[in-house]
Amino acid sequence: MRRAVDEVVADLLAPVLRLERPSRTGWRLVSWDAEQGISLTLVRGDTHVLVELEPRDEALDCYARTARFNVCVRNPFDRARPLGAAARLAMDQLVRLLQERESRLPVVERPAVSRRVAVREIEVDRVLIPEGFGHYYINPYVGCIIGCEFCYVGPRADMSRALEGLPALPWGRYVDVKMNAGELVRREAQTAPPGLVRLSPILTDPYQPLERKYRVTRACLEALVGRGFSPVVLTRGACVVDDLDLLRQFPSAAVGFSVPSDDDRVRRAFEPGADPVEERIEALARCHAAGLHAFAIVQPVLPMDPQRLVGLLAPHVEAVRIDRMYGGDRVRHLYEAAGMLEAAADDFFPRMERELRAGFAARGIPIDEMDDMRSLVAGRTAAP
Repeated sequence: MRRAVDEVVADLLAPVLRLERPSRTGWRLVSWDAEQGISLTLVRGDTHVLVELEPRDEALDCYARTARFNVCVRNPFDRARPLGAAARLAMDQLVRLLQERESRLPVVERPAVSRRVAVREIEVDRVLIPEGFGHYYINPYVGCIIGCEFCYVGPRADMSRALEGLPALPWGRYVDVKMNAGELVRREAQTAPPGLVRLSPILTDPYQPLERKYRVTRACLEALVGRGFSPVVLTRGACVVDDLDLLRQFPSAAVGFSVPSDDDRVRRAFEPGADPVEERIEALARCHAAGLHAFAIVQPVLPMDPQRLVGLLAPHVEAVRIDRMYGGDRVRHLYEAAGMLEAAADDFFPRMERELRAGFAARGIPIDEMDDMRSLVAGRTAAP
């Protein structure tokens, strides 16, 4: 089956989607997506702007609001870089366009379901999504049955499901399987300039348990081999080692694991659907031993012994990224249920971050501020 959400969003964004070539103002559309909310990337000269639409929420910071959306805007290659005057003018025009056209969006009654997990086998029209500067991403799936409750993509992904009239299900209770993804990537890779490919940014885990049944991630990687692309995989799934033979065929490939604590009791409390910490460390070690660029993401920083976590990760990684829990009030009950409320205090993350940074620095492991660790991949450094 095919998804209706792409047609719905294409109608909303129709004037913007015509900007495949530079407009008279110099802006050009790089790509758009409707899987984790609505997003589009625009470029003018060497300035890239990522626009993300999420459900309107007065409690969240954003660039602007419309009747239905928070409009979030940032430079995807330099989050600290402020928007210039030309970018702000273009974003203000885009906000006005959304305000004029959002009434075209359907309001669909969403059916109730009783199934524990809803898995759809779908076909899509595109998979290799450009981000600019020779960077791409691939979502082999939509949704993730690992289902970490603290994952902040849930409301955006549910907005996309609502536009399609799909049932409202908790994050972790649905997955769309892109059955034709490998075939599409093979076709897209024939014309797309080679570059770095992220699998996956936020929306899914490429090695969630369903991968052992469907092998969509493997099919996408097979389609990229020999065409000059460099994959960067981020996962919580130890079954990535099933594809070590394939990943080693790339001249440069990186694999990273999200490991937010050294304590498996914490893992069971906060991410019970994820593989045990020990299995992730073992898989990370195997990726490193296989000659892949290996990294770790310590996010969200959960209760831990920071020095022990450094000791577990440092022998097997070339870099790490450290970040906090976002939307902490939303998941405060997890801390309460685990008897770890002290880790929900404001001073917890800064204290843990200092100790982690010092521990990794003492072992010569750099801290990378980019989500995808793109600077690890030989010949593919972060954009200016």
